[in-house]
Amino acid sequence: MNKFEFKKDWFYKEEERKDTLNNTLNIPIGILTAIIAGLYFIITKFNYENCGGNILKFLFITIILFTSIFWLASIYYLLRSYNNLYDGYKYKAFPSAHFIEDEYNNLETYYNTYKDSLAPNITLDSLVEDNIEIILTNCLDTNIFNNDRKSAYLHDAKIQILNCILSLFVASIFYTFNYIYHEKNETHRILITNKDYMRNERQTPSPPPPPPRPQEPREIRENQQPTPRPTPPPRPRQ
Repeated sequence: MNKFEFKKDWFYKEEERKDTLNNTLNIPIGILTAIIAGLYFIITKFNYENCGGNILKFLFITIILFTSIFWLASIYYLLRSYNNLYDGYKYKAFPSAHFIEDEYNNLETYYNTYKDSLAPNITLDSLVEDNIEIILTNCLDTNIFNNDRKSAYLHDAKIQILNCILSLFVASIFYTFNYIYHEKNETHRILITNKDYMRNERQTPSPPPPPPRPQEPREIRENQQPTPRPTPPPRPRQ
């Protein structure tokens, strides 16, 4: 078996595993969002004043507290899984994109100096491959440990999410019983926000415009005879 190829494949699989663990967090976050929405609904809609006895109210509040604790524990483990509580995980990778050329340059002088003292099957390529294998081994040790931690915290988060769902289900049973037999009477307040409509309603009707002005007085001169007023035409018969 070629150890170098085996470790190289393992290194890339751990890289894929890291990405998979990070992407897996989307589903738990969505479930926790739905749980907190359900908690808010049953807490605000529960009739605490008329709930059928203090025992039922005490059990309901206790289950809600347990659900909240499980929810917070889920958030804690998810944060530990994703970024180690904002401290981050320190993964290891290849030193640089041209690290193989650097290894050749570093080992070339050594190989030319001690070539005669080395075993016949040792070449410059084999020395470079051995160094790369050492780098892969160091990277694997760190990356495997980090991925195992992320996976363990994610597993703990899923357990707490399951506890959340179960406790919320039990709380919903108490809420359903309270809703059926002791429905909460809610007072709804209606606020009219159309200020223009309200302003028009409060305003008094505007006064009518002034009537048409009267005719100007007729001017009469003493040295002129008055002209007779024209006779209006007869009104048509209906």
